[in-house]
Amino acid sequence: MRVREVRLHDFRCHSQLDVQLGPAVTVLVGSNGTGKTSVLEAIHLVLQGASPRTSQTKELISWGAEALRVEIELQDPEGRAVAAAAGYASTGERRNTAGGAPLTDLSRWEETCPVRAFIPDDVRLIKGSPRRRRRLLDRLATAIDPSYGRELAGYEEALLQRNSLLRKGVVGPDHDPWEALLARSGLRLAAARESSLRSLFGPYAYMHSLLAPAPSAPASLLYRTNVAALDEPSYRERLNDQRFADRRRTFTNLGPHRDDVRFTLGGRDLREYGSQGEQRTALLALVLAERSWVFETSGREQLLLLDDVMSELDDGRRRSLVALLSRDGQVVVTTTDLHYFTSEELCTMEVVELTGPAKRSGGS
Repeated sequence: MRVREVRLHDFRCHSQLDVQLGPAVTVLVGSNGTGKTSVLEAIHLVLQGASPRTSQTKELISWGAEALRVEIELQDPEGRAVAAAAGYASTGERRNTAGGAPLTDLSRWEETCPVRAFIPDDVRLIKGSPRRRRRLLDRLATAIDPSYGRELAGYEEALLQRNSLLRKGVVGPDHDPWEALLARSGLRLAAARESSLRSLFGPYAYMHSLLAPAPSAPASLLYRTNVAALDEPSYRERLNDQRFADRRRTFTNLGPHRDDVRFTLGGRDLREYGSQGEQRTALLALVLAERSWVFETSGREQLLLLDDVMSELDDGRRRSLVALLSRDGQVVVTTTDLHYFTSEELCTMEVVELTGPAKRSGGS
């Protein structure tokens, strides 16, 4: 499924804006303050339920307006139109719809039109909490095996029950059935995560080699789990042994809900020791690698939103990036300068020029 049109109403600096997108690569060009990034942000809001730039939805509503609305026209593989929309009010009310009907579960769009975004200043996936990186692991594992989601849901329910017992101060045989479920599902989750991340190693290293300044140290992704080398009986035994310690903590310490991923460059952990430029390159390489890997693994296309990526690359790496963008699905990329693209490249792209409005509220 692809996006054909985006309509913004009272979204950041746009009181009203309609943008038509091409089926492959669309370039949004304009000077700073013309609202290019806001178009990407609006698409992400409708299809993912959140902005990639802020958790404060009120920041998205135009100055002086009471609410925002974003409407997206999608086209399915058979050519049929599908309408998606989101409305957010300054009072906190929100409404998502599909075909005009209320939509409470946005996983529909993740299944039919998955979106991945690269915003240069947002390196939270690398620097932020492990929860974000666990979501990456879950996406990868689900791409290989759709039943992974059911296994994860069962694990989370068992974890919720054990943690509830811990908070109540209960330590004893009441834990046994939940720990049995945690051990069985926890090992399956960890194995699926490790396997899917390992299969991404090659594409990630390749993308990084194309994008990083030469010469560059080798880039890698490391899976971190505290259930490595455990089998099911030893997992259950460890949970049993940790009941009193977990009661003091009021949560379960052992299991894939504590997993993490490390981005390394020449053995350095980029979260702790990477420059902002190195973190950005790693994040862009990951976004491109996941897109390519998902397409090769499942045949599913991802809508790729790239904000101002060309300005930080030299000419050779720009050509490499554009060659990658022309494969595996729809892309929307913003830029302030069309000279970052060759005339031959632009002939294959949809170019949309944004000339205003001037910066009014919340940036571009």
